[in-house]
Amino acid sequence: MAPLPPYYYFEITALLTSVVVLYKFNDNPLRWFIPFLLVMVCTELVGIYYQKQLHKPNTWLYNITIPIEYLFYGFIIGSLCITKRYKKIIFTSIGVFLIWAVINLLFIQGHINLATNNLKAGSILMIIISALGLLDLFKNDSHQSLLKNPLFWICTGVLFFNTGEFLYIFFFDVLLKNDWDKTAKVFASINNKLVYVLYTCISIAIICSKKLEKKA
Repeated sequence: MAPLPPYYYFEITALLTSVVVLYKFNDNPLRWFIPFLLVMVCTELVGIYYQKQLHKPNTWLYNITIPIEYLFYGFIIGSLCITKRYKKIIFTSIGVFLIWAVINLLFIQGHINLATNNLKAGSILMIIISALGLLDLFKNDSHQSLLKNPLFWICTGVLFFNTGEFLYIFFFDVLLKNDWDKTAKVFASINNKLVYVLYTCISIAIICSKKLEKKA
């Protein structure tokens, strides 16, 4: 097996943190991070195995798991929001996105090449949803430090990750068409660095949830 990329260890750290902190939180939406992060870690392993060992494309795998990521983060942020209007907007939006992602994979772009339409739509959706999550925090300010609120860190990580990714994805088709990033190495480099930010924020959010649980 080839050496694992550095970002993979950030994902493993987030998974281990979730297992240690959240395994007793039966009523906390954040407990779903345990199976989610396990799936993400396994996905990366399978993807690396296909690419490095079998020398086969792994794009089909990420065409499945990337929409799942968008849906999961939307679900978590929506579950943690207090404002009912924001909840409704978020849950409706991820439902519409699910339908769109399936249609795009089955009838428009297919699953063999990277489904950039799903990446564009998903990134925009995550930017909007994370912004709504932050607005919910400010609207329902309880005079507690935002740095101790799990929703703040989740929204921050999701916002930074998807804003950075969208700026590249917006020009992704043009870059591929002109062979400027034919093997998507630039995309992978940007994505990997954004993963550091995302999973660091997730780990902090999970740790913050432990502190809130103790106060409750």
